[in-house]
Amino acid sequence: MILLSIDFETSGLDPEKNEITEVGAVLWSTSFHRAMETASYFIQTSAPLSKEITDLTGINSAMLTKFGYPQEIAYENLEDMIEQADAFVGQNVIRFDKRFLEAWAKKNGKTIPEKLWIDTRTDLPGVKSKHLGYMAADAVDPATGRPCGFLNPFPHNAVSDCLTVLRLIDMHPIDAVVARAKQPTVVLQSHQERQDNGAAKKLGFVWNPKYGIWWIGAKEGDVEGIVKSAPFNISIEKIPLEQLWYD
Repeated sequence: MILLSIDFETSGLDPEKNEITEVGAVLWSTSFHRAMETASYFIQTSAPLSKEITDLTGINSAMLTKFGYPQEIAYENLEDMIEQADAFVGQNVIRFDKRFLEAWAKKNGKTIPEKLWIDTRTDLPGVKSKHLGYMAADAVDPATGRPCGFLNPFPHNAVSDCLTVLRLIDMHPIDAVVARAKQPTVVLQSHQERQDNGAAKKLGFVWNPKYGIWWIGAKEGDVEGIVKSAPFNISIEKIPLEQLWYD
């Protein structure tokens, strides 16, 4: 199986208003357990970067002006790698990078082909969702149960994040990762008393003030375990996951 690990640094969080500033992309063979092709490059943008974004990513407008690819060429470079891949992978990739990729494709008169999306925050069997750096440092060999943590040497460097994601995935049988990625994600609502809010947080539930609910997105296969472990009632909510993410 050929995976395309992608990671974008951007000028902001809104794919309709902001632009991709850096692309990291790695084509990975799950049979050979190694990268087949690696790309890392800046993209020219139409607006200056804020100090907040530069402090976070280390990227400034001067870098993009001198070293950035024009938008059209940058997209064509990535498009060739997309065509070779069987699935996309990344950290928080569905909630963030996928949206930016779709918006970028639309601006270039393109559409993203239908492929499986694998997210390391939700699709690694038995692994708790955390910040990418913590997931790497806390990694455990699923076959032996032994710690095998490692460091991402260049966080917020797009290609370094791509490789960190691939190392985490490569620790697991790819069939198990794919099967989990194909499971639907459902929205669970907790119904605890106020004094039990701490218990809800411990299970990963978060408060959404717009809808007035404590909620969590969970794979269908995890629902039974979450319900059994909770000292309060839990129901499946019909609010679309995307609304809770973006509204």
